[in-house]
Formats: sequence, C-alpha cells, structure tokens
Amino acid sequence: MTWSQRLLPAASLRRFLLAWLLGGLWLTVALITLWHGAATFARVAQAQDERLGVALAQVVQAAAQGEGPASAPPIAEPLSYRVSTMQGEWLAGDRTLAAYPWRSALPDSGLARLYVTQWGGVPARAAAALRHLPGAAAGEAVVVQAAEPLRERIALWQELPKALLGWIYGAAAAMTLVIWSGVALASRWLARASRALESPQVDAAAYDGPSELRPVVERIHGLHRRQREWVGQQRRFLADASHQLRTPMSVLRTQLQSAIAGDVPAAEVLPQMLHTVDRATGMANQLLSLTKLEQIKQAGELQPIDLRAVAHDAVVELAPLIAAKRLEFALDGEALCAPADALMLGELLRNLLANAIHHAPPAGRLGILLRAYACTTELVVWDEGQGLDDALRPRLFQAFTAAKGGVGLGLSICRQIADAMGASMALYNRVENGRVIGVDAVVTWGQGP
Repeated sequence: MTWSQRLLPAASLRRFLLAWLLGGLWLTVALITLWHGAATFARVAQAQDERLGVALAQVVQAAAQGEGPASAPPIAEPLSYRVSTMQGEWLAGDRTLAAYPWRSALPDSGLARLYVTQWGGVPARAAAALRHLPGAAAGEAVVVQAAEPLRERIALWQELPKALLGWIYGAAAAMTLVIWSGVALASRWLARASRALESPQVDAAAYDGPSELRPVVERIHGLHRRQREWVGQQRRFLADASHQLRTPMSVLRTQLQSAIAGDVPAAEVLPQMLHTVDRATGMANQLLSLTKLEQIKQAGELQPIDLRAVAHDAVVELAPLIAAKRLEFALDGEALCAPADALMLGELLRNLLANAIHHAPPAGRLGILLRAYACTTELVVWDEGQGLDDALRPRLFQAFTAAKGGVGLGLSICRQIADAMGASMALYNRVENGRVIGVDAVVTWGQGP
C-alpha cells in the first residue's frame, strides 16, 4: 500500500469533496479570525501597558505638586495605585495592592517594570518603578505602582473589527451553501453515471450524466455488448458442436453394434470406424483450437512477426501430409513482417495448408506466396483444387460448413484469427483461360491507396 493510499483511504467522494472544499474555506476563515484576534490582542495589551505608564506619571506628578506621597490623589478607575518604601511599607494609594516583591531589581533610571499580580482577588496587570517624591526621606527612593484588572486586557472582543468579520463569516456561509449545492448536484450526476454503468442494456445515447464520464460509459456499454454477443456466439457454437459431435458418435455406435452382431465383416467395418474416429478427433482438435484462440486474444499487443519463418515452420509440420499425396510445394516471396501473434499465425497457416492439401489433387501443386505492395502485405496459400461453388462460398467461413469432407471449422477459425490480428481473409477461384485452375486463400494486412 502506497503512502497516498494510507493517507487517503477509499471513501465517499461526496464526503471527501465537502470535507476538502469546506475544510479549506473555514480553515481560511479561522486563520483570518485568529490573525485579527492576535492583532487586536497585541493592540489592547499595548494600550493597557501604555495606560499603566501614564498612571505612574500621574501619581508622581500629583505627589510632586502636593506635600508628599500621601497627597497623591486617586487615579481614574479601574486603575489603582500604591506608593511604598523600599522596605515595602505603604505610604499612599490602595493598601489591597500588594507591594512589588522585586524592589531591589528596579532600575535607578526610573524605567517601569511590567508584571502580573493579584489585586482584590482577581488577576491584574501592573507596572512598578523607582521615583523620588517630595516628602520622602532625603535621597531615599520610593516604589510607585499602578494596576488594572487583567480582564481589561483579555476583553479584546470589544475591539475586534466586528463589521469586517461579519462580512467574512457571511460570505463564508454563502460559499458553504454554494459548495454544498454544487457537490450535491455533482453527486446526482455521478449517480446517473452509476445507474448507466449498472444498466448496460440501456442505450449509451440516453446517458445524461457528466460529459467527462461519457467515454467510460460508452466503453463499458461496448464491452457489455460484445460480451453478450460473445456469450451468444459461444452458446450457439456449443449447441452446433454438440450436434456435430453427436453425429459421428451415433455412427460409431451403429458400426460397433454391426460388428458385434456380425452383420458386417470386421475387415470392412474397422476402416469405417477408424474414419469415424478420425473425423471426431479432427473436430475435437478444431474445438480446442477455438478455445486456444480465445486465450491468445487476451495475451497482449501484437508484435511484428516474420511471415516467412512462421510459414516455414508450418510447412515442416505438415510435410508428411504433403509427401503422402506426392504434392509439389513452393514457398515464394520476400521476407516480410506483419503485426501478428506467432501462435495464432501458425494456427492459421496450418489450417489453410491442411485445407489446401485436402483439396489438392494427388501429385498436384500448392504453395505459399508472400508479397507486398503500397501499404499492403499479403500471405497467399494456393492450390490446384477444383474451385469453390459460388452458392457455397458465402457460407464457408461459418462454423460447421465444409465444401467437401472435413468438419467445417478450419476456415471459421482462420477468419477469427485474421480478425484478431487486424487482417482480412478471403477465398478466390484462380481462373485461367476461362477455367478454374485452383483456389487462393488470401490474408491481407493494411490497405493500399
């Protein structure tokens, strides 16, 4: 599992979009609020510290204009003050305000020290400084303190830009509604796409979901359509195959019964039984070839294949059959390549050669010709057979249709293999001086101009 899968596990797309979009929106609003809150707090805190400094100056000024520290008047609420000796003894102001505990650390320059203390049982912000006031002992400094409740410092909500934040939160709420409605609409579109994918029998032209998903829907519908067609073809094929296999089995059973009963001499019935077994075996092999063809189709992309090398291998494999009929064979043409699968192409050539050997007259000729012109590559398997019946020719590529003998699957398999390799296949009577002198099976890749 990758880090992205661990970080973002599969979940509802709607919840993800809402969390992502609304989370980003309200995170931005929260950051703006925090920024204004921090700026306002800093401003309020600075203002309070400035008020404490002013209060110290007012206390000192009032004491200087009077007769001593005790004459200093009280300052405006909620501020309070206290004047103490360096020993902490009260001289003037509020007795409830505790004396500054670190008096020896106060600088002689008179700079104020700010600190937090308790005043009247509540937290307070205070300032303390050394001062020389009239009425104090000669040369002796006093400690002047000013304090204000800390709640004045933290009540920053009164200073927040409420109008600006109101506009921001109002706009965020409106955008939330817009995002929510947009995600809801997108969810309905996705639901339409889901229904379209779950109903492949419905025409893809009726799809009304997101246009970005239309190619996917059309692709899925096409796959389902081809799958239904393939299943239908397989069912028909199995029905035809069962029927065709039943016939030789019934014939073989009848022949066996005749041999057992002694109605026909064994020397006569055994060759007939061998022929029946050969026919059933040939049909079974062709059925296995069709099954193998479906597996090869899923193997992957086609690669350029040397046609001459594959043709040579097929001829070597069928050489005993060619020799048995004393046929003259020729492999002509230049070395050519075409996009194909070696196994599929070999199967196609073996079927075409076997068909040509079957129809060629004894001591006749047959061969393979490779040729190319323009943008077209052709592979031709030719023989000197009697030619094709014009009435039968349109049905030769259908399963279980045979011109003479055979089981009627070879040409059907060849056509399917050619289609799988992006090629076309056709059968032609070769005519000379108005007379049919043979048959050409032509497999073509590409198209000429």
